[in-house]
Amino acid sequence: MSGADYILVHLFLTMGYCMTLQRLIYTLLLTLIMPIIVLRLFWRSRKNPDYRQGMAGRFAYYCSTEKQSFLNVKVWVHAVSVGETLAAKPLILALIAKYGEGAVFVSSTTPTGFATVKRLFSNKVQQHYFPNDLPWLVSRALKAINPQLFIAIETEIWPNFWKACEDQKIPIFLINARLSTRSTARYKKLYSLVSETLQRATLIACRAKKDANNFLEIGALQDNVKVLGDIKWDSQNSEALFLLGQQFKQQWKGRLVLVAASTHEGEDALILSLYQTLCHDFDHLLLVIVPRHPERFDQVAHLILEADLSLYRRSADTDFITGTDVVLGDSMGEMEAWFSASDLVLMGGSLVNVGGHNPMEAAACGVPVISGPMIHNFTEAFDILTQQNVAYVSKDIDDMTQYAKQLLIDNHLRKTLGKTGLKIVAQNRGATQRLMAKVAEVMDDSS
Repeated sequence: MSGADYILVHLFLTMGYCMTLQRLIYTLLLTLIMPIIVLRLFWRSRKNPDYRQGMAGRFAYYCSTEKQSFLNVKVWVHAVSVGETLAAKPLILALIAKYGEGAVFVSSTTPTGFATVKRLFSNKVQQHYFPNDLPWLVSRALKAINPQLFIAIETEIWPNFWKACEDQKIPIFLINARLSTRSTARYKKLYSLVSETLQRATLIACRAKKDANNFLEIGALQDNVKVLGDIKWDSQNSEALFLLGQQFKQQWKGRLVLVAASTHEGEDALILSLYQTLCHDFDHLLLVIVPRHPERFDQVAHLILEADLSLYRRSADTDFITGTDVVLGDSMGEMEAWFSASDLVLMGGSLVNVGGHNPMEAAACGVPVISGPMIHNFTEAFDILTQQNVAYVSKDIDDMTQYAKQLLIDNHLRKTLGKTGLKIVAQNRGATQRLMAKVAEVMDDSS
């Protein structure tokens, strides 16, 4: 046995004494596939070079100047990508207001999430990529950043990271916690590891009772699971993006506008077909497609031209041409402007098995929403909005087309539903305030 082999075996034997069997197996498997994870990042960087950035942070290597600035961190918030970052926005702003600029550290997993943090909060927060969940990496990251509280968004359950937090006496909050029936069934197959991890949490703040029941079913402690509501209802509209939306409307000269938001591969062709069908009844209908992932912008542009439709790209350095069929929203951070300029929103991720996207953002802009049937990630929000017809969950693309036609033909109905949506959003606010009360309890205890 070589010296390197001996050291590796000794390391894992040592780890075995301080780990449960299930976490040891998890760690061994993660260690074995780590080269594949790294290769996958480099592979994805062929289309999006940003995947090569932040590699040091993923392995918990920080430069000395960063280590100095990390000394001021009070709260670490982990938001995987764009959706989680937008969800966390009200809470992060409240934390900044409470503890000051630089006191909040925000980690991301994807480049789009990282860019969203930079765009929303600029230098008001510190940020880096989240470390890979290996014991020696997460321990080093926590010692460098040294937060008083760790907050994960939605379903970010990392066995080794959470154990390291417990070892360093850092409270763990899982907030806006959501768990679908499908995910619950998957987690049950890893019950021992998942339950052991969840029981380290100080607070699991669920969006709704159904989520809370699902977390209890996979081993969370009853006393630590609370229903505090969905912080996504608390997001405040941006005046700058609203004004940008009004500029779009002026450019489009009063045309009816259908926005297809956060589309995924396999949906765009269906949406283009829906649009062409609707154009038989609405001559001046304008379609705006906003793909979820920037690496798909060129692919979607090709699909639009292939469908023999005229295209305007938001990123183009040219004026909008009157009569254009489709606008491609190939920009980042302007979704609220697209909503503000729309008459109807088609929420993507729901015609393929992604689980849908957040309909609350459109409702907060006073626009009704249509969706495909696959909305398992946002069932609670859709349930609330569909009860008063602000959102409609269609059975298939044909059903969606027919309902879209009904809404587009009735201007008064669209405006009425838009006003109802605004009222629903206002009625469901308050989760951020409840969460901040819980944060204050823990921070007071640790000070």
